[in-house]
Amino acid sequence: MKKTRYQHAYRVSLVAEKIAEYYDLPAESVKISGLIHDCAKDYSYDDLNNLIKKYEIKLNEVEKNIPKIWHAYVGAEMAKDIFQIDNFEILNAIKYHSTASSKLSLIGKVVYIADKIEPNRKSVKKKKIWEMVWKDVDLTMLELLNQELKHLIKEKLAIHPDTVDARNKIIIDRRIC
Repeated sequence: MKKTRYQHAYRVSLVAEKIAEYYDLPAESVKISGLIHDCAKDYSYDDLNNLIKKYEIKLNEVEKNIPKIWHAYVGAEMAKDIFQIDNFEILNAIKYHSTASSKLSLIGKVVYIADKIEPNRKSVKKKKIWEMVWKDVDLTMLELLNQELKHLIKEKLAIHPDTVDARNKIIIDRRIC
């Protein structure tokens, strides 16, 4: 892992831990998830392709066309293989930190949020997100997912179904629609 990637992971871990403390979540699981969520991010697409084959990861048609998210799937497999992590919530937090998922636990949601608002990120309206995170994690996720979808649509990029499912689950669960 490159030094700058490690520094990002460390900041994600610190932000996730801060949020976890507020919501009385297991700090160790959140810290581990934050520290290793991008463990495969610095691999080239050729290397990721080889690791996808090694770990027998089945990519659907959308995933095959979004190489930017491959590191998350490989990272979850590396967490199992190399770091011997068998905690389902940690593995899901790593696997879905790029796309989100309707399967995310509160730990996974905290890691997703922390990845988007760590101090060096410039792509989201962080002040608004920080205000929201202390009130409601799901509504914070909804805001981040809305921002992500707007970005993907504006840039004419493919949208992963897990991102849409995560947003729909929050809306349906919260009876927002």
